[in-house]
Amino acid sequence: MTKCILVEFGGPGCHNMGDVAMMQVAVERLLEFWPSAHVEVVTSRPDLLARFCPSAAPIPLEERNAWLSGRDLAIGLRQKLPAALSGKFVSFERALWLRLPRVADLAVRAKARILHREFTSPEIFRRRLREASLVIVSGMGGLNDAFADSAIPLLDELEAALESGIPVIAFGQGVGPITDAALLERSRAVLPRLALISLREGITGLPLLKSLGVPDHKILVTGDDAIELAYNLRGPALGNAIGVNLRLADYAGTSEDSVGKLRDPLQSVAEASKSPLVPIPIALHESDSDVAAAEKLLGTQGCVSLEKVARPEDVIRMIGRCRVVVTGSYHGGLFALAQGIPIVGLMQSPYYEQKFKGLQAQFPGGCRTLDFRTPLSARKIQDAILAAMESADEVRESLLAAASRQVKLSREAYRYAQTLCPLEP
Repeated sequence: MTKCILVEFGGPGCHNMGDVAMMQVAVERLLEFWPSAHVEVVTSRPDLLARFCPSAAPIPLEERNAWLSGRDLAIGLRQKLPAALSGKFVSFERALWLRLPRVADLAVRAKARILHREFTSPEIFRRRLREASLVIVSGMGGLNDAFADSAIPLLDELEAALESGIPVIAFGQGVGPITDAALLERSRAVLPRLALISLREGITGLPLLKSLGVPDHKILVTGDDAIELAYNLRGPALGNAIGVNLRLADYAGTSEDSVGKLRDPLQSVAEASKSPLVPIPIALHESDSDVAAAEKLLGTQGCVSLEKVARPEDVIRMIGRCRVVVTGSYHGGLFALAQGIPIVGLMQSPYYEQKFKGLQAQFPGGCRTLDFRTPLSARKIQDAILAAMESADEVRESLLAAASRQVKLSREAYRYAQTLCPLEP
């Protein structure tokens, strides 16, 4: 009997080059360490999955959402209840969905008929989950307050798998910050039951997992899976450009004010150092397009043809032309550091503060930060960029050594997970 590995990535999807890179590396490793397994990936874009990971089979996101819809059938009523009663009602709905699936399915069908909505049977995904030999959550930075609305359903899904006796492993996780009461409750209930969790960083994620009750022997700090892809594409020497990425999104905390604060200092440094400014797009979807942000920041210099960034490898090679990368996105920084290129991280939220602190710990000496929640003069911004440029030659080898070390650690995590869950035919 073919063993099936069901994979959740939890990120925005195939329009983010960081997510795609993590997905590519994870699928390759899953097939390397479980060569007889059939890998299935939950996705909203089967066409893009086929392009990036042709060896994986798609599970339509609509099937998963139909199954999860049984968790909150009476959301309108719940929202009208006092907070204490609402919490108890959530627990009741979850228990009904988990313990009495046929009842929940009948309610989902009835609600779809009343609202004249298209009905997809929840049993389709439930059967897929039940027949899986292993559930993998890979390459995700979504277990935090900024994405609580998607993190809680994911944890419910993992609990359903665990209740069915299916082991769950999480690779390359960025965890926290978590202060949301509902997310904390779900995290405490589910995460300690996972077979293994590997983390991108140990500065904030590690103590958080411990505080949630995850045993030490179930946690590894390995770095990000996508480091391997960027490290393998590193060039023989540093480039001379200044890479620029700006993430304009609610979860990043940045706004149009960031554009105005950055534009003149960037231009001044570029002119003084005779370095071209190169836009580095990571997120390509409309809601938080780095392409649109780059055009606002750099004008005509920020224009990027989407055909030139069709794959993560394209973005990584663009970064390879740089001596420094000024970035508002985590993977914009990671792809640079893994190639031995220092970065200046732009942060304006607790979410990104944790991300860049994690990169500072994983790549010592390579990550400076600018905190836009504090007063920042143009001179301070310029000085940070210039300091990173001046340090580039000195830190290159140590950054590459850090990347190499993390590649080995993250591969070891997969090897260790295979011993925990061998999936013998």
